[in-house]
Amino acid sequence: MDRRSLRILLISPSGAYFFNNPEFSQYVKTSRDIRTILHFWNGIGLGLPILAALTPSNHFVRILDENQEELSWDGDFDIIGITAMTHQADRAYEIAARFRERGKYVVMGGIHATVCPQEAVRHADTVFIGEAENMWTSFLDDFLRGKPGKIYDQADFKTVEMSDSPVPSYESLCKYDYPVVFVQTTRGCPHDCEFCVASNVYGKRYKRKPIPQVVREIQEIRKHWKRAQIGFADDNMFVNRSYSAALVEEFKKLNFSWFAVCDISVAEDEQLLESLHESGCRTLLIGFESVREENLVSLNKNHWKARQFKHYREYVHRIQRHGIGVYGSFILGFENDTRATVDEIIEFINSNNLIGGHATILTPLPGSRLRERFQREGKILDRQWKWYTLWNAVIRHDNLSPEELEQGIMKILKGIYTPESNRRRTEYFKKVFEDLVRV
Repeated sequence: MDRRSLRILLISPSGAYFFNNPEFSQYVKTSRDIRTILHFWNGIGLGLPILAALTPSNHFVRILDENQEELSWDGDFDIIGITAMTHQADRAYEIAARFRERGKYVVMGGIHATVCPQEAVRHADTVFIGEAENMWTSFLDDFLRGKPGKIYDQADFKTVEMSDSPVPSYESLCKYDYPVVFVQTTRGCPHDCEFCVASNVYGKRYKRKPIPQVVREIQEIRKHWKRAQIGFADDNMFVNRSYSAALVEEFKKLNFSWFAVCDISVAEDEQLLESLHESGCRTLLIGFESVREENLVSLNKNHWKARQFKHYREYVHRIQRHGIGVYGSFILGFENDTRATVDEIIEFINSNNLIGGHATILTPLPGSRLRERFQREGKILDRQWKWYTLWNAVIRHDNLSPEELEQGIMKILKGIYTPESNRRRTEYFKKVFEDLVRV
């Protein structure tokens, strides 16, 4: 085997977390409360640090997060690796083109390349489809033999199990002062919402990482970041209750603060909620999607979301009385939405004292069933990926213009982060914690 030492640069391209919109950008600069949202959206995905960890130690690997550091076009690198979500795709292609002009070998992977491989392959020398754990070292061996493939498809390799995924190379990222650093304990989500791409990338099987490995990753993060909060990058963390209970018991021994993404049914398990709080969980980001039940009926083929709707207010109260703030995620642009929906979302967040929230615009991301349907119905207005931020309107809606959709998002944010709503929220959680102390 060729033991040449390769120099590899792995890049996460810059991307707009919010509007490509001057008005919104100015609002972000002047609103102290919007920092809450920025806090949750800061950080980098785990794909690149996993690749760095998989790379044999005789090779040199550098990770660059373009949202944190300016990209230099110099450097003696043999391979340029780029990962991208859809809103980063245009920038990823720009980066690829400039490096290829300089004679560099460019590989691309991530969610967008996985769902649009024939597009990505026009911009890169090699494209990865799906989870890369069982493909990356094969590619490196092929590259050293001078015979790298054009496309590496996870379907051609053995199924990735979470135990195949190494502890990410967090030391490659510790140069960045991230407020949140991510861990992944599971992959997949059983609900298969129409707008979601996760099941196309990870499959419909819910996969779990061995608990001792999760503990090692948390310990590794805490070696490099003393103040950062740990966020869990799972699409839906607590689907398997027995696994979740055992995992959280281990968390209690570690003394750290964390948040996760899950569905509203976590409220059905009072014992788990108590353990979550004891283990340091302070926020759960929950996708309510809509405050109108009729919008939820078609999201899942089994109508799971719609069946949960009647419990929304009760479950929010149940979660938050355990000292865990609910950060609500909503979508504007479902079929039955009107201008009144904006005020209904504001009312739901404020009257239920959610610790925070945001709303995005319904977006037909490539790889989703929603995109297939909207293509058939002629509802896609823009196909430039730079507008697929979830905060820019790229759809035709029967009741709301693109401008009304974007202004609706602005109104929601301004309506839930007011001095009065912040005061009520503070008083509510003060009482929650006073009650917990008395117990």
